Amino acid sequence: MANGLRTLIFCGVATAALAACSLLLDPDSESQCSTDQDCTNRGGGFVGLSCVNNVCVAPEAGADAPTDSGTANDGGPWGCLGNVTVPEASTANVSVTVPLVNLSTQMPLASSDVVARVCAKIDVNCTSPLQTTQPDAQGALQLTLTAGFDGFVVITPNLPPSDAGADASAADAGDGALPDVYVPSFVFFNPPIEKDTIYSTIVMVKTSALEEIAEVEGTTIDPTLGAVFMETVDCNAQPAAGVSVTIDSTTASTQGFYFKQGLPVLNAPSTDVSGYAGFVNVPLGTRTVTGKLESTQQEIGTATVFTRASFISYTVMAPSP
Repeated sequence: MANGLRTLIFCGVATAALAACSLLLDPDSESQCSTDQDCTNRGGGFVGLSCVNNVCVAPEAGADAPTDSGTANDGGPWGCLGNVTVPEASTANVSVTVPLVNLSTQMPLASSDVVARVCAKIDVNCTSPLQTTQPDAQGALQLTLTAGFDGFVVITPNLPPSDAGADASAADAGDGALPDVYVPSFVFFNPPIEKDTIYSTIVMVKTSALEEIAEVEGTTIDPTLGAVFMETVDCNAQPAAGVSVTIDSTTASTQGFYFKQGLPVLNAPSTDVSGYAGFVNVPLGTRTVTGKLESTQQEIGTATVFTRASFISYTVMAPSP
């Protein structure tokens, strides 16, 4: 199996906090670091991580990593359920940093890899983008958003030189004919952004890596359908184990999965400590995912995204008011 699938970084998708994330390194692959400075030198989502057993890892829950989910509490990881509050914005605009990392190499994206457009929630085709940008030298998107923003970002690949002359945004067509480039993606902000934030790292997937994930699941990717990937987080914006997720509409080929010890598993009942789950071959349109505590079936929240053919829709399953 290719290292692109075996060596995974699970910083999930954009949360409203710099949630602790888990880096799982294949024992046969090259070590990530020997000192904390090695993590910083990698740039992107590795900045601020510590080197533990040759792996760059984020602070544990309760450390000094900032949180901003609007749900932090003193009642344990799920003490906020039934009493989730959303903080009031203190400024008109907020600055948001969204690191982007290649799944296979674990390295930050280059500025030439993708184009990102910030879109209002009601502008589903992003015909009037609020901001258009590319990754900076550290592989991160630097966004300025209205406080309380709950729209999305659409990320499309720049096509290889052989396709020069083709509009990079043509990936919006989702015709499944793209070369091995980053899969066009949506990032949905959940919960809304209320203050300056460093988001969790977005793990960008190339078409070949997505096919590998599907192969492990015993299925194939249908280019006429979409995919939904999510990170589940608790009341303290930490990746949450023991959460089961469902989606409101499926097809005969829809396949859900949870990550277990770095690999997608079909028959697992819930998330592991990475908090990561997803669905492939999802029907197109507006989709709602629901999270529950697997042990008690208590609902923790919902998240709404829309799907498009040959796109991945990223979101966060967080406790909802």
